[in-house]
Amino acid sequence: MLVHGPFPVGEPRVARQARAASAAGYEVDVICMRRPGEPRCELLDGIRIHRLPLEHERGIGFRAIVYEYVGFTLLAAWTLWGLVRRRRYRVVHVHNPPDFLLLAALPAKLGFGSRLAFDVHDLAPDMFAERFGVGIVSRMANRLLSAIERLALGLADAVITVHEPYARELRARGARDVTVVMNSVDPDVLPPETEKVARESGFRVVYHGTVTPWYGVDLLVDAAGKAAPEVRDLVVEIYGEGDAVPSLRARAEQLGLDGRVQFHDRWLPQTEVLSLVRSASVGVIPNRPTRLNRYALSSKLLEYVQLGIPVVVAGLPTLREHFAEDEVLFFTPGDANALADALLATARDPEAARTRAEAALRRAGAYAWGTNAARYVRLLDDLSGPR
Repeated sequence: MLVHGPFPVGEPRVARQARAASAAGYEVDVICMRRPGEPRCELLDGIRIHRLPLEHERGIGFRAIVYEYVGFTLLAAWTLWGLVRRRRYRVVHVHNPPDFLLLAALPAKLGFGSRLAFDVHDLAPDMFAERFGVGIVSRMANRLLSAIERLALGLADAVITVHEPYARELRARGARDVTVVMNSVDPDVLPPETEKVARESGFRVVYHGTVTPWYGVDLLVDAAGKAAPEVRDLVVEIYGEGDAVPSLRARAEQLGLDGRVQFHDRWLPQTEVLSLVRSASVGVIPNRPTRLNRYALSSKLLEYVQLGIPVVVAGLPTLREHFAEDEVLFFTPGDANALADALLATARDPEAARTRAEAALRRAGAYAWGTNAARYVRLLDDLSGPR
């Protein structure tokens, strides 16, 4: 596996798939980035990890991003070439972004017959447009990234993605066969049933994950300011790193929400985060209505549902495709007033919120990780041939 990110820290999708492949009898190597203090090489749960001397930085400019992504791709290509001559991989699984990371695996395909699986976590052209907006440079970059995306889809022996709406879009962009392996919750990371605790006092609103403008966490802070006068015991807990944290701190202070909006802006293991949020009154998916988010199915949504937490969700197309109005409480995307109303409705009628949470949990059975893991392993078997 090649992934432009740390492993297993920060890449739960990659970790789930690596564990599933290893459990099925495959030998798995992961080439990834390196966080401070991590060893260069490590054997973890039977998975060999090869960390390159690069660390992802948030909030950097265009030139720095190009340097980071191209530099990682070149180092990954060199590392993989050294490994493939000894290991003779049946499959090289490349995770985007960037799409051109697939080129790092091309020598393994041409020289040793490795089959290439291309895993589309995000649509790279859409992600770039989200980050850098409009303008002549952005338009040129969008054309280039769209061409690279078509090239990667054409070179891959198999394309994997996170849900059916993405699969439909990728087929429209030139992918032949697309396999959906959802970002379902791995039961192994959930708090044990025996350790579940009673809900804490107060109205706890939680968000966990990347804190960046297009995920709309600012809407949550503004909504908290509107709901706080009525819900006296309201507390908002935000778990995650991101370039929007400083501005959100300032906004919370401006609204007089010191102590009521709590930031935990350091990385925590997934198991620890889920233990912290499991007794929350409501989880929030506040994604803004953007080009990228029209296809977003937040993994935190599935985690809240699996934990039995009522969820308030931006009413975007892909989110509505996976859950119904009697399972989660939708609000108008991008509207802090609508989000505040949804929080107030949840606080006023906790019984209705619990009923929705129970219905959502029943729906989530169709998205179980066991089913998706089996689908992923079947794809590896088809690509690798007899073992």
